[in-house]
Amino acid sequence: MIIKHKKGRITKEQILNYILYAVVAFVFIAPVFRLLIMSFTVQQGYSIKNYTLLFQDKRTILAVKNTFVIVLASTLISGLFGSFFSFLIAYTNIKRKRFLELLILMPFIIPSYIITLSWTGILRTNGPINHLLAAAGIAQLQLYSMQGIIFILGICNIPIVYLSVVHMLRRIPRDLEWASRASGYTLWQTMLRINLVQAIPAILAGSVLAFLSAIDNFSVPAFLGISANIPVLSTYIYEKVISFGPSAFPNAAALSVILSGIAVSGIMVEYIFTKKSSHLDSIKEDFSVRIELTDSVRKTVEWITIIGLMIFNIIPIVYMLCSSFLRYYGLPFALKNLTLENFHLIFSNSGVVSALENSVLLASVTSIVCIIIGTIIAYLKVRKNNKAVKILENSASLTYAIPGIVLALSMIFHWVEPMPGFRPQIYGTISILIIAYITRYLILQIKGSTTAMLAVEPSLEYAAMASGTKLRMWLKIMIPLLIKPVLASSFLIFVSSMTELTLSSMLAAAGTKTIGLTIFDFQQSGDYNLAIALSSLIVILILAGYLLSITLMTEKNNLQERINESYFRKCNSKIQQYSGFESN
Repeated sequence: MIIKHKKGRITKEQILNYILYAVVAFVFIAPVFRLLIMSFTVQQGYSIKNYTLLFQDKRTILAVKNTFVIVLASTLISGLFGSFFSFLIAYTNIKRKRFLELLILMPFIIPSYIITLSWTGILRTNGPINHLLAAAGIAQLQLYSMQGIIFILGICNIPIVYLSVVHMLRRIPRDLEWASRASGYTLWQTMLRINLVQAIPAILAGSVLAFLSAIDNFSVPAFLGISANIPVLSTYIYEKVISFGPSAFPNAAALSVILSGIAVSGIMVEYIFTKKSSHLDSIKEDFSVRIELTDSVRKTVEWITIIGLMIFNIIPIVYMLCSSFLRYYGLPFALKNLTLENFHLIFSNSGVVSALENSVLLASVTSIVCIIIGTIIAYLKVRKNNKAVKILENSASLTYAIPGIVLALSMIFHWVEPMPGFRPQIYGTISILIIAYITRYLILQIKGSTTAMLAVEPSLEYAAMASGTKLRMWLKIMIPLLIKPVLASSFLIFVSSMTELTLSSMLAAAGTKTIGLTIFDFQQSGDYNLAIALSSLIVILILAGYLLSITLMTEKNNLQERINESYFRKCNSKIQQYSGFESN
């Protein structure tokens, strides 16, 4: 279709591009720009007064200092242990690697605020660990402290470093190792001089991602730091917003700009390190064993790792699940103290039921919308090489990269009056949460759908188009081939949306509270029984959904491959007939 214009002709593709540019500007860029403008807004107009007043406040300096100390220390923990586990899984001959990998990735599956709750239970003052330490004359461990926040954030971000490093280690060519050994170096010298050097950019890139995740994390500092009066930038922004003073929003906006500046700087550093190791991206991963440990050493390393991961990632969760059946928080585990009353209170509490319904609705709508939009964007990007789509993808990456507390604040500034004179009145409703979630998580689906689209051969599309309509091509070829990886990407979006806390802490109102916000409210008000019971329910649902999705995808895979192969042969036969007809 061509539409005539005075200055020339506007094609259908150009119209689509203009629409995409408008969407990018309105949905992704405008909220961040509004936030920046608000940070310079004062009663007299615009100035840097908000920034100068903030840095005259000792609490601001303390929040910035705490942020850097906590983030850097937790990143060091994540980087060291994530790299060690990557090396162990990628190179050694230890057994039970799948089980070990599941243990390593547990903090990636379970929300960080639930991990925090589980550790606060097992490390409470009269808990089992501190009770043993007190009996041994050793000082008790205090989780509500800087050290506690660093510890929990360090554990939560280990999977991020692991996923970044383990794939890169497997891509390092074995030819380099053989050349090193032929030159007289020992195995361990080769690992240090060749493999470690090659993996350093990936280790640094993964550590920077852990750094960004720690900056973005609101729940751990909120659960452990607010009551202990340990402010960080994310919780300090939250304090400013809920204070509702005349300068609350401008000050919060200025703090958000500072936090975003730190995050963007980290993203640029991460990009540099990723680019340095990009030459290995095209190399296929090698899963062969490179370090043969002796049988005794292998068993020792294997069981120490399993026991250690069980202690840090499983036992606190199991302890929390068991504590949810106690009549009162902190009672000893005895038959007379066990009850189902906590779960009864949860399901009989209208607020909790409403929060569950809201979270399921938000997760479902967000996942469906992201699947549709993300797959369309991926198709235009891969098959059409559309420049406007690439700009949209980069803009969606921006809203995912900036801290969640910053995005939530920008949503408030933008959607209260998105255009002059137009007030949709969606603040405090479920609608603004849906918009915020889609804006936040769309990039995950774009990335997942793009990877899935690249795996589909264009010849399959041509064959289907020659033997039918475009709709038939999508129904018979594209959707069956894309459904598995697309749903795998959407599962992460669904879980993240259902258990989200940061955005909802700023955007939710009385009737739109989510699961995460409800647990946070229970914890802050001291209702630990209900907080633990609701958290236990969420853990069970997440693990059940995760195992179910793996089972369904595995069962579907073989059948779908046979269907696709049969249909491809049929389409290929038709396209050959069509080609013969054309030549005649």
